[in-house]
This record gives sequence, structure tokens and C-alpha cells, in this order.
Amino acid sequence: MLLEKDIDLVLLDMDGTLLDLHYDSHFWIELVPKQYAIIHKISLERAIDIVFEECKKVSGTLSWYCYDYWTKTLGVDIHQLQHQFKHKIQWREDTLWFLKTLKELNKKIVILTNAHPSGIKLKDQQTQLLSHVDLIISSHEIGHAKESQHFWSIVKKQLNTDFSRAVFIDDSEKILVAAQSAGVEYVVGINKPDSKKPAQLIQGFSSICQFNEFF
Repeated sequence: MLLEKDIDLVLLDMDGTLLDLHYDSHFWIELVPKQYAIIHKISLERAIDIVFEECKKVSGTLSWYCYDYWTKTLGVDIHQLQHQFKHKIQWREDTLWFLKTLKELNKKIVILTNAHPSGIKLKDQQTQLLSHVDLIISSHEIGHAKESQHFWSIVKKQLNTDFSRAVFIDDSEKILVAAQSAGVEYVVGINKPDSKKPAQLIQGFSSICQFNEFF
């Protein structure tokens, strides 16, 4: 794949691709269980087990990504809690350089995210992310998670494309599989979405640690 010649449309995940996944990892793995333990007056260990079990029930579905679902299910106001450590919302290392380069190459830049609109709003307030792209599409607007072919079918119609000159970049292998199945010509994984964790192994797809590996 030659980014300069073979690609017109760049489809980008948000959390773990453009933004450092460390904020989300801290929020869901540490902060949410801690708040659940406080509210329900149970041990942190028990809270972690309960939250984990609830997550397994809806993994890969739209509910897994929905702040309203988790607020109701856990009794924790996710919309408010997300502000507590908003200073942790950061760009991945060379994201801004990459977005600027794409603009200079006249590529159409579209974010495809499972993030809830409330989370998108906060992250945009912290980074001005949306000013660097042409469009953002949330699975919550579509009504299906990115893991679903229904999501890709609707996006294809919305963007009026067959994905033959598109690249999709994401840190989730399951979602990369969905994109490939939907006909996206080039699919690339991010193998270090969280700056505080070791790189992950992505099998079956080309993967990068930093965007400058495209050039």
C-alpha cells in the first residue's frame, strides 16, 4: 500500500489509534470498579469481579460502549465520572503529525468509533480532535457496533464509497476482521494503543506502532 497513491479515504478509529488508550484503560479497569465499590459498599475485589462479569455479557455489542447502559446497569454516572481524570486524555505520539500529513496529501479523513457521543464530546474538548478530520461517525448514531456488518453497510452508503481506495486503522483485531469482511481494501492494526502497556500482537494483518511507519 502506498498511502500517497493508492488511498483516497482514510478511516480511523479514535481510542487507541488517534488517542492514547491509557485514559480508557484507567477509566474502565480502575476508576469504574472503584466507584462501584464505593456506591454499593463492597470490596474493590468484589466490584472488579462484578464489573468484569457484566462486561462479558455484552462484549462486542453496542451496549458495551454505551454510557447510558453502564450508568443504568452499574448505578454509576458514567457521564459525570469521565471528567474526573480527563487530563489523561492525550494524543498518541505522532497523531497530529499524521493528520497534518494526510491533509497535505488531500486525503479524506473520517473517524469511525464505537465511542459514546458523551465521550466524544469530552475528548474533543480536551484535544480539539474534530478540527483535524472531515467527519466522525459513531456507532451509536448508526445503531450497530463496528463489529457488525450492519455498521459497515450503513457507513458505505453514507460515504458513497465501495472502500476500494480506503484504508482502515484500528487497535482491535476483531474490528479489523469486520472491516476486511466489509470490503475495505487496506486494513492496518495499531500494536501499541496504550502508552503505558507493552505492544500487543496483531495476527493476520499488517500492523504499526507509529504512523510514521507508513512513509
